[in-house]
Amino acid sequence: MKLIRKTLCSLLAILMIILLLPIFVSAEGETQLQFGSDGKFRIMIFADTQDFSPVQETTLQMMHECLDKYTPDLVVFLGDQCIAVGDEEEYKTIKELTSPCVEKGVPYAIVFGNHDGERETSKETLLTYYQEFGCLTTDADPDIYGCGNSNLTVLSSDGKKTAFNLWFIDSGSSNPDKEVGGYDYVHEDQIEWYKKTAENLKKANGGKVVPSILFQHIIVPEAYEAIYPRLPFNMGKDYTIDGTTYFPVPFFNRHRGIILEPCSPSFINAGQWDAMVETGDVIATFHGHDHVNDFTATYEGIDIVNVPTVGCQAYSDAISRGAGLITLDEKDLSTYEYEMIYFFNMALEEDSEILSKDGARSEAYYKFIRFFRKFLDGIHNISVPKELENKIKKNY
Repeated sequence: MKLIRKTLCSLLAILMIILLLPIFVSAEGETQLQFGSDGKFRIMIFADTQDFSPVQETTLQMMHECLDKYTPDLVVFLGDQCIAVGDEEEYKTIKELTSPCVEKGVPYAIVFGNHDGERETSKETLLTYYQEFGCLTTDADPDIYGCGNSNLTVLSSDGKKTAFNLWFIDSGSSNPDKEVGGYDYVHEDQIEWYKKTAENLKKANGGKVVPSILFQHIIVPEAYEAIYPRLPFNMGKDYTIDGTTYFPVPFFNRHRGIILEPCSPSFINAGQWDAMVETGDVIATFHGHDHVNDFTATYEGIDIVNVPTVGCQAYSDAISRGAGLITLDEKDLSTYEYEMIYFFNMALEEDSEILSKDGARSEAYYKFIRFFRKFLDGIHNISVPKELENKIKKNY
């Protein structure tokens, strides 16, 4: 009887271990992303947390509640995660920032921003810290510019093929060309790596391109061509992108959302956008960097999306602060659904604990912000093309 009881207990223990294993772990022990049985794959984006230990309570609570409510299949940290100084402080901050994902068993990936790695700790070392806490990002080719250039494939719901691809590109920090100045850019060797990897994916997919989304901290220079007026005269290098000068106030009807500061791409364009158009796989690029900008624009068939900051340690604005949510449907991977999850909305949820956290404002304040944001969007939507409006799901 004792032997039977021990055997049953052992079998029960084994069963519990199996049930607790994440379903996204392959037989080889590597994480493999996959569309769910409903044909959907959801990606939550946390941009510009830009914090240090102890991480702001409202930021962590926002993350926890977003993960609980929307149950994403993957989280992407969109750069400028950490502004701590020194190895020990960087490690502590990264552990805290990623703890919502780790505690809930949600796989996550990162890209580096212009502030990551500009202090004492290299990005290569930072990447090992993230990987210690389960980050899926790798450095696919350490010989090319930057760190963390990589991609992750997503299997179809039946597991028989690669259905979708996710690019993670390091857009650097400061421009190494000091005469030009400004922010860094995606370099030629990174572009060649992207083209080669995309071609390999295409070959493995029977000669068909694998539809993709690209995540990169600093916005592409083509954002100016998409939404800003060209000028026939020079206003100075701050508004001159790749030799063309633009007026820093955008066209009202070329984007959905709000732009509260001029976009801040590099002044140099090494051809990343042209490579994406030529390759034909990328349906959208997602960027952080400009903390208060929250918009989508379309240029040459590719969406350019700026996700505002989820944090409040660096500069932010209650009107746009929040997280992004991408929903892919394998029935049609030529498009996607994008939803902004605003901090003010989450704070006003009945079961939210955000208002009780240190740094939160009053309920009345967030109600006013919600009203004001709805007002701004209502005015803006009057002139936005219907096809662009349909890309974004309202969330009030």
